[in-house]
Amino acid sequence: MHELLIKNFGKYVSLTADEINKIPAFFVHKKVPRKKLLLEEGSVCQGDYFVIKGCLRQYETDAEGRENVVQFALEDWWISDLYSMFTNTPSVYNIDALEDAEVLFISHANQEALFREIPVMNIYWRIIMQHAFVALQRRVLFLQKPLEERYHDFLQRYAYFEQRIPQHQIASYLGITRESLSRIRGAVLKNK
Repeated sequence: MHELLIKNFGKYVSLTADEINKIPAFFVHKKVPRKKLLLEEGSVCQGDYFVIKGCLRQYETDAEGRENVVQFALEDWWISDLYSMFTNTPSVYNIDALEDAEVLFISHANQEALFREIPVMNIYWRIIMQHAFVALQRRVLFLQKPLEERYHDFLQRYAYFEQRIPQHQIASYLGITRESLSRIRGAVLKNK
């Protein structure tokens, strides 16, 4: 169950066999049925989720009741509301499962304990946070592009999402309406 997590760690840091054996104790395995919330707006985020199976999404609901998707997380991805977790304040986001999922959850307290027990994990998390910051910067620029460019960029980076994520969720992530996405997709298919 922890193999994917250990493999993910191994992309960025080297761990000894002893360190690898200690890691599972810091995580809790959770099965998450489709449509179940892992984090609800107004709750304080307690930690990070590593996806080992399924697809999660992070979104906020605006004043008109529209869901605005901020992030998807498939296998081998992390998802959390870091601001809520680090500041111990209520989250403005929801995190739920778009598919039946399994995650490994690490509480903020266990994360700190992991850093003390296995210091190289500090380096891993620094690298992951750098990647997250870069992704956030790219997302800001992405949302400023014309609709067609957003869709093309999305396809270049995340083409495999289209097989697993409903079109209305993709439209929300792109910051466009379902109708606009259908029109753009139709034009793309016509030009192939």
